[in-house]
Amino acid sequence: MDESIEERIAAVRSLHEGALLSRDRLFELLDDGVEWWVAGDPAVFPWAGTFRGHDGVRQWSAALNAAMEYRRFELLEIFGTGDRVVEVIAAGGNARATGSPFASEVVRIWTFRGPSATVVRSFYDTHGYAAALVEPGAPERDDVPDPRGKPKGGS
Repeated sequence: MDESIEERIAAVRSLHEGALLSRDRLFELLDDGVEWWVAGDPAVFPWAGTFRGHDGVRQWSAALNAAMEYRRFELLEIFGTGDRVVEVIAAGGNARATGSPFASEVVRIWTFRGPSATVVRSFYDTHGYAAALVEPGAPERDDVPDPRGKPKGGS
C-alpha cells in the first residue's frame, strides 16, 4: 500500500531531528536504486551530478563533506503532493580548503514510489558555494572552469 503524503513528509522531516542530516535515516528512506542528482558542474563541484544507489549517495556525501563543513542545515519549510515532497533548507558553513563561509537555501525535491525515495534532486546557490571555494586573490587559470561563472579572458 502506498504511503500518504503526510507519511512521506514526516519521513523527510525526521531526517532533520538532529543538528545535521541523519545519515542512518537517510539510507532507510532511499530506494536501493535511488537516483540522487545535485546541481552544478562536476568539474567545479565534485558532489554535483547524478549518483545512483546507496553507494552513489555515499560517494556524493563523502565528496561534499570533504569540501564543505556544514555548521547549519536547518529545515525551513516542507510540503508535498502526490508522490513528491519538497523541502527548503537553510545551509551554511565554511569551505574546508579556504575557510571561507558559504550560505544558501537548498531546495530538495523527493520523488517516492511506495515508502522509498526513488529520485532526489537538489538545487542550491552554486555561485555562493563557488565563491567559498576560491582562495581570495587566486589567479585565474585557463585550464579550470571558473566556479564563479566569470568569463575567461577578454571582456
